[in-house]
Amino acid sequence: MRQVLFYIPLRTDWTPHGIPIYGFGLMLFVAFLVATWLAGRRARQEGVPPERIQDLAIWIFIGGLIGARVVYMIQYRQPLEDFFRIWEGGLVFYGSAIGGVVGYFLAYWVVVRRHRLSGWQIADIIAPSAALGLAIGRLGCLFNGCCYGDVACPDCVSLRFPIQSPPWFNHVRHGLGTAAGFTLGVDRTVAAVEPDSPAAQAGLRAGDVIVQANDRAIADYESLWTYLARDWPRGETQLRLTVRRGGEEIALPPFAPRSLGVHPTQLYETISALLLFLLLTAYYPLKRREGEVMILFMVGYAVHRFLNEMLRNDTDPVAFGMTLSQNGSLLVLAAAALLGGWVARQSPRPVPKATS
Repeated sequence: MRQVLFYIPLRTDWTPHGIPIYGFGLMLFVAFLVATWLAGRRARQEGVPPERIQDLAIWIFIGGLIGARVVYMIQYRQPLEDFFRIWEGGLVFYGSAIGGVVGYFLAYWVVVRRHRLSGWQIADIIAPSAALGLAIGRLGCLFNGCCYGDVACPDCVSLRFPIQSPPWFNHVRHGLGTAAGFTLGVDRTVAAVEPDSPAAQAGLRAGDVIVQANDRAIADYESLWTYLARDWPRGETQLRLTVRRGGEEIALPPFAPRSLGVHPTQLYETISALLLFLLLTAYYPLKRREGEVMILFMVGYAVHRFLNEMLRNDTDPVAFGMTLSQNGSLLVLAAAALLGGWVARQSPRPVPKATS
């Protein structure tokens, strides 16, 4: 996880460290550029002007972004004033699908219908790009620490996220782990240190009295917790403690507190979406009817998302003992079945004649 990838060295009163470039926002932007370029390239091969795809992409992107944000805020009960804080993460794919469909139908009257384009042909052109965009976008979730998995077993592949990350908050809030690898008494005295934790490796001992954390003076338990949970600088990963031990103050080397190991669901989705992109790309020249590629995308993603949700721990069941995205996956599968039946009754596309 790396929420802030780097800083542009333009310092102001509002940006004392420079302008931060967030991993989540950058990956979202890269996903949009790559997906739009790829769809435009495929459109040209299909005889569709690439600029029509570019126009359509803006409508779908804006609609998808709004839909993804609205569903996220409803699902996680976020305050309305945080709606535009997209750089901090907080997008739900099925919300983006709903918003993207709304954006498409709005664009239909502006782009598709006016230029007499085939809706199913456009859908097939977009489908592989959407899969590749998902693969790139989930890397943004990895940088941000959102969309994380449940606590992994000791022998499972896992990732540990830094302090102030969503998994860290979840584990501390539910008592699954400590905030920084140690516990305090009612004052600033360390009560216990987790064995083999970064805090223990930095030399922190039970009985040490914490007097400073990074550049913040620590007066009591509450001031330390306030700093760690509320005032922690975004993008910072290391904690530097100064302790009083045996009548002298000792500056311990910096260490990086971590969450418990969780399933890397963001990476799983990146890999799955990349494989789906390769499948759609390979199937594209073999399709017999317009719409088959989009339907294959719907089926592939819905199956993956349903299974991946079983490893997640950032969403609660909403109906039938399943999460919102699992219910959405079943609806998408049902829609794919209905649309697939309709597409199967259409006339096959002409097979290009071989030239000598």
